[in-house]
Amino acid sequence: MRKTTAVASVIGMSALALVGCSSAAVTPESCGRVANTSPTLLSAFEVSDQVGTPPTASFPKPFVAASPEHMDVVTGSGAVIESLDQAVYFDLTLFDGVTGVAVPFTGYTDEDWRVSNLGALIAEVPGLEDAFLCASEGSRVVAALGAEGGSEALSMSAMQATGQLIDPAHTIAVVDINRVLPASADGSPVYNAGHGMPSVIRTPAGVPGVTVPRGAAPSETRTQTLLKGDGDELGADEVFIGQILTVQWDTGRVVSSTWADEALQVSPVENLPEDVRGAVIGATAGSQVMTVVPDADHGALVYVIDILGTSDMPAM
Repeated sequence: MRKTTAVASVIGMSALALVGCSSAAVTPESCGRVANTSPTLLSAFEVSDQVGTPPTASFPKPFVAASPEHMDVVTGSGAVIESLDQAVYFDLTLFDGVTGVAVPFTGYTDEDWRVSNLGALIAEVPGLEDAFLCASEGSRVVAALGAEGGSEALSMSAMQATGQLIDPAHTIAVVDINRVLPASADGSPVYNAGHGMPSVIRTPAGVPGVTVPRGAAPSETRTQTLLKGDGDELGADEVFIGQILTVQWDTGRVVSSTWADEALQVSPVENLPEDVRGAVIGATAGSQVMTVVPDADHGALVYVIDILGTSDMPAM
């Protein structure tokens, strides 16, 4: 009888478990949301409360904040941002705390929302971290960036957009959180009868691990849908939002992982590796897809791809 030992690949976890029953829905409060971190300073900032429309604001000038602060103007009832591993569609306007001039970054239509990997956005604008974390879809949040809450990249973006420089200590952001994407694929399981293919198991948080069967890799590319989402199909000319795990067939070694790097990928489909691009075009948001791509040395790379969202909007 042939042995069927396998090599398991684990992403930053000591053990893997199949996803089980769901827990209670997360709310901003249960997530640890603090609705107002500065009851004295930002309370003097008055802003319109119509989420999805360009904000108008009045406040004493000059406005200055030494450290980041935020205040929830409207609390939405949608999904909650539980970690920086998620992506968010949002609108953003910055206000100059000295002149009161508004610096809009988006056009406030569903065709002009920005979509961002939150980890990447916070790296560019660290003063917005507490404003986003544990906030809910449908919210409008006011945030003072604080002296260290901006970056050179943000200043350059503002200069390109409006011709104005930004001093973070005098900058107030108004953020509308239009849509919150999940951190992992949430589609329905799909039965696959194919033999000789790797198996994928997931932690309760949705992080995948790959078990590679002993034996030769497939001689041609094979792709399976593991979870079938009910979102929009990803088009070739759109923006891919998701997670990608790459494992070497022969060793089970992780070659790359957006999960381990905490670097959720938000990029045009055309910029994805060719092997990944072929697997995700036409797949639906919420799906998890596995594709095995043979190489010239009779080995293969195994890609596990979570398609969390699609967009024809610009990334930020």
